[in-house]
Amino acid sequence: MRSGLLIIPALFLAGCALKDPPKGRDLLTPNATEKIPAGWSTGHRGGPVVPGWIRSFGDPDLTRIVEDAIVRNPDLAAAAAKVEASRAAVRVAAAGLYPSIGLKGLGERQGQRLDGDLGQDIDPPDLGNLGVDNSGGSGSDTSTSSTSKRWVYGLGIGASWEADVWGRVRSKKAAAKADSEALAADYEYARQSLAAAVARAYFSAIEAAQQEANAQETLDLFQEYEKLTGVRKEQGHASDFELSQVQSRTAGAKDTLYSAQAARAQAVRAIEIVTSNYPAGRLGLRRSFPKQPGAAPAGLPSEILERRPDLIAAERRFAAAFHRANEARTARLPRFAISATSGLGSAQLDGVGILDAFTWSLAGGVTQPIFLGGQLKAAQDVRTAEQKAAIASYHGIALRAFGDVEDALSSDYYLRKREDALSDMVASSAESVKLGRDQLDQGQTDMFTVLRLAGETLAAKVQFTQVRGSRLRERVNLHLALGGGFSGGEGK
Repeated sequence: MRSGLLIIPALFLAGCALKDPPKGRDLLTPNATEKIPAGWSTGHRGGPVVPGWIRSFGDPDLTRIVEDAIVRNPDLAAAAAKVEASRAAVRVAAAGLYPSIGLKGLGERQGQRLDGDLGQDIDPPDLGNLGVDNSGGSGSDTSTSSTSKRWVYGLGIGASWEADVWGRVRSKKAAAKADSEALAADYEYARQSLAAAVARAYFSAIEAAQQEANAQETLDLFQEYEKLTGVRKEQGHASDFELSQVQSRTAGAKDTLYSAQAARAQAVRAIEIVTSNYPAGRLGLRRSFPKQPGAAPAGLPSEILERRPDLIAAERRFAAAFHRANEARTARLPRFAISATSGLGSAQLDGVGILDAFTWSLAGGVTQPIFLGGQLKAAQDVRTAEQKAAIASYHGIALRAFGDVEDALSSDYYLRKREDALSDMVASSAESVKLGRDQLDQGQTDMFTVLRLAGETLAAKVQFTQVRGSRLRERVNLHLALGGGFSGGEGK
């Protein structure tokens, strides 16, 4: 027996070391790994990705609103609480690596009444644990007296420990730790996504304000010509047809104005919600675009596998599945355990005397599952399938991440080209309206030509404003896709 107890610690010390799961590029198929290019296919600025992208827009108001959202957003607070809970779960899983120790104090009053053949050395019946008390003593074991009562009291301590020879408990702990790290990466991605959502809503609100200004400028021009046409009609120089045409264009300009105002209010309410303010649509925001930021360094495609939080979370979930598969496999192997107990107790039989006792035990054992209806094998199959699903999920997220960056780089390139073209178009259209008004005053053209030119100018300004807003939002998408992160709020 003594030699058997000594073998168990030796087995533990020589136990199986846990294997490290593959990471990053090693999770991709060889074909996919070979096709990762050395650089992005779309033109971009070279150099490593740097954090602090919120401040790259040079807008203190945007930085302040994003930091406010990070601190106050309830969904982000819930994600942080989940990370905190997962760290506690790691400690729960690690508890199996240490001995379990319990202390018990006992005070109990016992009594019995016997009927039948007394004095024949027949033990009273033992009904066992009924599940309704905390009894730690035992009844009288003699049938020489028909009635007896006694006090039983004492103090005991016990300990047990399972030697983690095959790494089952360590695999459970490693899986819990990987899950916790995945949730931490999820939190970081949620933090970056929240910042991106606030920035996009912020630029959308500015875009709506710019569209409102464009519509108001055109409306003022149409209302001016509506009044002029009304005067000319009274003088007999304009018809009802001409007046109705001008009034139609004026109403269209009003509709454009109201649509822009509604869009701005909606964007402002979106910001108020994520910053835990009542969505009244009254948050004061600037009404002009900040300066377009310069080109952002995009780093190398392979680097986002180690930097982007959602990819890190997927890689950590694969690691958790990897360790759980090993936990399920080792659950089918023998378990080695030792236990020890010791206690001091007294039994005082009324009218007879007191018996004091000191007890101890030391035991070691091996448990080997034989037949559980296929439960352990099925559990291993489940974990193996989860591992396959995790690696497939990682592959899909990686492909989408590469696509997000390529799309954002491409959009930024073409939006920049469109912005230049539309800027020229707006300038030319505005000049056409100015020249048309001069010719109208000189009687060299008609009012409808000027109104048509004004409508074309409004359309050009609307497109130009849309492109400017889209370019800023796409820059936000690029930073989010690259996973560069930022400093703000509590995430430092």
